Amino acid sequence: MTVLPYFAKASLIALLLNLVACGGGSSAMPTAALDGPLQETPVPDTSPDSSQEDAVVRMILLGDSGSGSEGAYAVGKAVAKVCAARGCDLVLGLGDNIYESGVSSALDPQFEEKFELPFAPIDLPFYFVLGNHDNSGFFGGDGANNAKGDFEVDYHYRDSQHPDSPRQTSRWHMPSRYYRFTQGGEANAPLVELFGVDSNQIAGGFPDSNENYSYNNYGLVQAQWLKSAMASSKAKWKIVFAHHPYISNGSHGNAGNYDGAPAFIAPVLAGERYKAFVEETLCDKADFFFAGHDHDLQWLMPVASCGKTGFILSGAASKTRSLEHRDDNPVFYEKGDSYGFVWVEIKGDKMVGEIYQVDPADSALGLGSLSQPEPAFRREQIQQEAIGLPESEGFTSPLQANDSFDVNGEAGNLDPVQTQFSSGFNSLAEAIPEENISRLVAGVGESGTALLEVADSLITGLQGAATEQNPDLALAGAARASQALQYALQSLQGSLVPAEGQGLPAPLDQLSAALAQFSAASPNADDDSANGNASANLRAVTDPLRNLASNIQNIVDGIAEEGGSLPLAGASLDLLSELLIDVTRLLDATGNVDSGEMAQVLASTTDDLLANILLNVVPIEEFAPSEVSDAIGLGPKFLGSVLLLVSQEVAYHLDSLVLPPILQGLAMLPLSALDELFAAFTL
Repeated sequence: MTVLPYFAKASLIALLLNLVACGGGSSAMPTAALDGPLQETPVPDTSPDSSQEDAVVRMILLGDSGSGSEGAYAVGKAVAKVCAARGCDLVLGLGDNIYESGVSSALDPQFEEKFELPFAPIDLPFYFVLGNHDNSGFFGGDGANNAKGDFEVDYHYRDSQHPDSPRQTSRWHMPSRYYRFTQGGEANAPLVELFGVDSNQIAGGFPDSNENYSYNNYGLVQAQWLKSAMASSKAKWKIVFAHHPYISNGSHGNAGNYDGAPAFIAPVLAGERYKAFVEETLCDKADFFFAGHDHDLQWLMPVASCGKTGFILSGAASKTRSLEHRDDNPVFYEKGDSYGFVWVEIKGDKMVGEIYQVDPADSALGLGSLSQPEPAFRREQIQQEAIGLPESEGFTSPLQANDSFDVNGEAGNLDPVQTQFSSGFNSLAEAIPEENISRLVAGVGESGTALLEVADSLITGLQGAATEQNPDLALAGAARASQALQYALQSLQGSLVPAEGQGLPAPLDQLSAALAQFSAASPNADDDSANGNASANLRAVTDPLRNLASNIQNIVDGIAEEGGSLPLAGASLDLLSELLIDVTRLLDATGNVDSGEMAQVLASTTDDLLANILLNVVPIEEFAPSEVSDAIGLGPKFLGSVLLLVSQEVAYHLDSLVLPPILQGLAMLPLSALDELFAAFTL
């Protein structure tokens, strides 16, 4: 689950034009998404049988090869020369196979123009994965029409599906959008297993309106497939190849900050979701991750967040570009502004890689010698052991603790209330003897503090937009509100992890199911069911929140008159349920009025939220056992009395000092400046 607003449309288009510069519609059905067995279509191992110790596998890495340019023809000739001298078994095609906007059918002549002819000198099987240009929808490289990529899968089967129009050669291999195959060694003990991944749906720019390519229907399925495939592999070496890189010093940059897009505002555009996918499915499991996307050549050092996994980026097979982020990641080698490719050899526990630059204007193609090609860089390394990274579920189960979000990271108008609220619940939790109940109450306090941050971020964002006449500050406030809402739910989820030997007693043990139901009902960044209707999108967020609050309330109602701290936990959850309802009302109210009324509605609903906190603190104090309140040392009214004071002060501050300048400042902004503040809220 991800809660996030995107930039206004004008800002999005400008950002995406840069995003897709790694350089339609289609009615094709998503083959891999609909046909489960096809996802694991076996690709025959054409290498001779031998033991893992004796086997050797040699491959070429070609990325972003589909322009049909002079450079592509030169690379094709250069690869043939290197393979004649070094030996090669196969080619990995790392996406963007057909520029600029993919193909329109399996019979599209671009297959001949941009693959068969430029790379005719290479008599080897090519194993392709898809890139963003292969899945273009509105314009080349937007990645918004995943079904279009299925035509490239269809080309794999063209000889059987169109016997009257067979392919020029049978070199193109893409049996599915994602697949696995082995090379070298024996069937039960291969030397290498390669896993081709479709990164576009996860790392692409525009969301795809085709529900077959949603996060739930496609992204999660592929992630589970890759995790299972990696775990079941018997190969000595495991290599994943995809189009989008995890780290890169090229113009697109690292996942999580692609093209300079801030992850806290646009996590999908920034590649934050793809970063989580890579870290969960292949980091510290794969020996190497090969990618393209940036039109340069890089051999990057492993990074702590991905364990033993090494990175080679080869995206210069038909286009070139300068390296723009040379200092972002440590490298063994990097080269921009040059065509080129990478040759890799794996034998036993050793891997050798050679990077070749190609010059179309040079009679020797930039290889120094056509008979004895000279690499620009060569490296040997021994297979590395896994460092033991903890298992991650950041992609498949995103409702988990987010250590990067600091609920107190920005100053706001509600800070005094949040401070007292958090302090009171921390003290309360520390004094509860039952560890499982203590953990839950602490989680309620953290979650409630974050829900207050939702309101605070919205108010502070509008305040900045009004006083500085900058609507982007309101968008940033809404982005932080989204992060706070996500963090609130993550904190509650984290509190349900049972202490050793201590699960939560009934009916509190139903909380996990309530959160799971919420996640299943919540929209995500791929959900386009509202078709751009802001009110419909907002309802898709607020309806699951209301249902979650109702389910929590039902759990609270089921708590019988029991001793100990169970009623105290129930009263705390009762308060949290009320806060969820208030935040939902807040989002609804501000999302369904015009910008001229937004500030007043926001302030009035926040006043209600503060009042409801006070009302719901009273039962907590009443249920607190005497030993708990005595341990805190503040008597039975340890929360209410101080909260009443700070809430009154904050309410006065909002009404007299914050609201008037917001109302005056927003009136001076263009009427449409804040129209899309909640237009694309997703969970």
